[in-house]
Formats: sequence, structure tokens, C-alpha cells
Amino acid sequence: MGHVKPDPSHLEALEGITFMTDRDGVIMAIGARNWDAFCVDNGAPDLAASDVIGRNLFDYVSGKPVRAQIREALDKLAKSPENSWVMPFRCDAPGRQRHMRQSVTPVFRDRKCTGFFFQSIELASHDRPPIDLFDFKEMARKAANSSDLPLIKMCSWCQKVLFTPVTNDDWVEAEEYYAAGGSSNVRISHGICAPCAEKASSL
Repeated sequence: MGHVKPDPSHLEALEGITFMTDRDGVIMAIGARNWDAFCVDNGAPDLAASDVIGRNLFDYVSGKPVRAQIREALDKLAKSPENSWVMPFRCDAPGRQRHMRQSVTPVFRDRKCTGFFFQSIELASHDRPPIDLFDFKEMARKAANSSDLPLIKMCSWCQKVLFTPVTNDDWVEAEEYYAAGGSSNVRISHGICAPCAEKASSL
């Protein structure tokens, strides 16, 4: 993708969810058709392409460790047009589990990194009984209304959760968390589990 300008018509022709940022992470162009359809399917029509172009990518990344990890990855990518970063991740809705893969490549002009191209492809998905932890708007509402709720950690990549009183020191699937007695009356802190941190650092 080196030397490709942020052309929305070009992004529309590509598979999956695509967007381009400048060097600082400002979103410059989006493959709007797939992006908007995904937002509606995931219960976030307010994040339509027209609403996020011009915003910074990091406005939508929760958790300091996650933001730091992505910034570090982008800094590494910016060193060479031959670099790329590929990460598997989950992007679940309450009633749907999604396994996806994100690839990020730098855009170079005149031997200088001027931005990044992001592409996320859905690898597999299936419906399931709704899981409250993935209703992020409702979880945010609960957190805003009560700072006394217990705090659990969720990995931003694999979406496993860690809550020591329920899961001990293990990161587990949300279904396992509930099966062990976990509650939806919690606040979520986004972080990175050790296996995902190791994968992400392999750039």
C-alpha cells in the first residue's frame, strides 16, 4: 500500500473494513459502504464514516495500555515501507461472536511515512445468546452512573476477561466468566492479556 493516496473510491473496492490515517492517527479516508454496514450491524450507527473522518483513531481506542501498544506498533511501521502488522482480534456484539484479522501497513511518499492503511477482515462469526458485557453502550451507562461497581479487565484484542474474585488469575471467555458466577453489574477496564501482548510485539 505504499505510495497509495487516501482515496475513498479506492477503499470502497477493497474487502472488509478499511480506512487510512495520517502519520498522527487522524482518519483521512474510509471505505464507507462496508464501514457503515458494520457499524449498524454492531449497534453503533452513530459511528458512521461521515462522523469519524477527521477524528483521531485514538479517540476510539479504550485503555492506556492498548493506546500505547498501537502507538508503538505504528512507530515501528513508520521505519520502512516494507513493514506490516497483522493481529487477530475479536469484535463481538452482544448476540454475535466475530473472529477478525487486522492488518496495518505504512504509506510512504518521498521515502517518508505519511500515514497508515488499516484493513480488518471477518474470518468467522456466529450468533449466540446475547452477552451483556458486549453491550458496550449499556456498560458505559452503568459505569457513568455508579463508580462503586467492581472493575473487571477485558482484553481489547481477544475480548477475554479477568476478574480475580471469579476467574482467579486467568483470562477467560465471557461465557466462562458468567458460568463461574460473574455478573454484568461491573465496570470494564480495557487492557491486553499476555498472549495477545506477545502476538502484538512480534512486529
